[in-house]
Amino acid sequence: MDWKHKHFYQERTYAAPPDLVLEAARDFMAGSLGWKIADSPEGFTAEGYSFAHQATANLRLQPTAGGTKVSLDLSVSRAGATGFMLFDVGGYYNIQIRKWLDGIQWAIHQKLTPSQPGSAHPPMPVANKGAARVFNGCLAFIAVMFALYCLITAISAVVGLASGNLFLFGRGGTLVMHGLAARLTSALILLFGVYLVWKMTPKRKR
Repeated sequence: MDWKHKHFYQERTYAAPPDLVLEAARDFMAGSLGWKIADSPEGFTAEGYSFAHQATANLRLQPTAGGTKVSLDLSVSRAGATGFMLFDVGGYYNIQIRKWLDGIQWAIHQKLTPSQPGSAHPPMPVANKGAARVFNGCLAFIAVMFALYCLITAISAVVGLASGNLFLFGRGGTLVMHGLAARLTSALILLFGVYLVWKMTPKRKR
């Protein structure tokens, strides 16, 4: 399991030549999303932020019979301003990828029919602001509660290692341990926490 990033993948085929699809995809990712674009052998890489998490999208284009297949591989940092992401709550990032692929389709249509009047922005699905606020609030609440639980568990482990009395809180109640078993369990909890922090910490390139 990759503890630093969560990966998402989707693909779609467009009825347009690769050069047109590439240009439309670049325009959409850079213009509508404001992401930084860098060319790659098979397409390009886009970097930016999605829901306060740093993300990198690798777009690869492959010519097919009568069109072009676009493969989008999205890598999202698990650690972000909204907390640590263990899983994609509500399928948020998969929904975002579908919106981006729809945006690319809109950009292709704009280039194929430039004479027809159209919207200056891609027809992204209309968001329900009330539902979005509730959804974002739920995500923030989950992140805060998870961080609080981790903090309480870490404090309990430190106390258990020092005193030999470990109290672990969970849905089933409070687990109490004493003596050597408490110290060993506390040490394992702290070592696991240090391991997670180490895995999530970006390594500097020499």
